[in-house]
Amino acid sequence: MSPRTLLLALLAPCLLAACANETTIPEATDTAASRAAAATASKPAAPVTTFDGTYAGRMTLNPDRTRACPPSPLEERSITVRQGRASFLIEPSVRHVLTGAVGPSGDVRMADSLDRTIATTGIFANERFQGEHRNGLCNYTVLMNKRGG
Repeated sequence: MSPRTLLLALLAPCLLAACANETTIPEATDTAASRAAAATASKPAAPVTTFDGTYAGRMTLNPDRTRACPPSPLEERSITVRQGRASFLIEPSVRHVLTGAVGPSGDVRMADSLDRTIATTGIFANERFQGEHRNGLCNYTVLMNKRGG
């Protein structure tokens, strides 16, 4: 007896036992109700638009005696929120943007698409954004006010 035939002979009882409870082929049901239920189940949550608008303000370096960090930018920076997606223009001269999704309570984490150590976290509340920006080991406070919708 070949090894292949022996293997099939040994597996046959297992395969038959696995199919023992299968008596009929299930019917395909394609009703409007089943299509609607499937569409609802796979539909992503709607974006949080409560905080949409433009926020502008300053970043302030939180000094640390153990390392030398770049100074805070002199110009204001801005965060734009559209359809629940926040974009923080961190360095306008090179169009460096951090992005992230705003949660239902206004919380957000915006990060660089390539370097996750560059990120800004915070919360939108009362027409303001208050958060913290990290670039490697350097830490900055970010305070911004809503300027437009």
